Parts: sequence; structure tokens; C-alpha cells
Amino acid sequence: MAELRDELIDLIADEALIERSKLVPEATLADLGLDSVGVVSVVFAVEEKYGVEITEDAFKDVTDFGAFLAVLEGVVETKRAA
Repeated sequence: MAELRDELIDLIADEALIERSKLVPEATLADLGLDSVGVVSVVFAVEEKYGVEITEDAFKDVTDFGAFLAVLEGVVETKRAA
């Protein structure tokens, strides 16, 4: 799980052009400059890399990076377990 978390953080940092050190659980997406376009870009990258599908409503109540990362981890882990 820690390995997946690190992979996802690296992917998000690269895709959203955010310094990895700023990607901490308590940071809000707004503080990170991760707007809806940035979220979509990251989601597409995760879908492509891991062969998963992520629905738009998966992020409906997500406001901080920790929750965002948890959703992505959950989707990838579910796919791996299938």
C-alpha cells in the first residue's frame, strides 16, 4: 500500500506540476492549485496507468489531498484485488 501511495503521489506531482513536498494529506486541493481541470488530468493519468475507471462522482465530497489520494488508492486496490 505504501508503494502504491508513493507511485500515486509521484504521478500526481508530475501530472499536476506540483512539488512532491507540497502533497501532504492536510493540504486542500485549492491550496495546491489543483482545480477541476487538474483533477481530470490526474484522473486520466491514473486510469491510463492502472487500467481503472474512476467515476466523476467519486470526488464529490473531496476537498483535501488526503481524501483525494485515498479515493485513487481505493480504486486501484479494488482493481488489483479483482
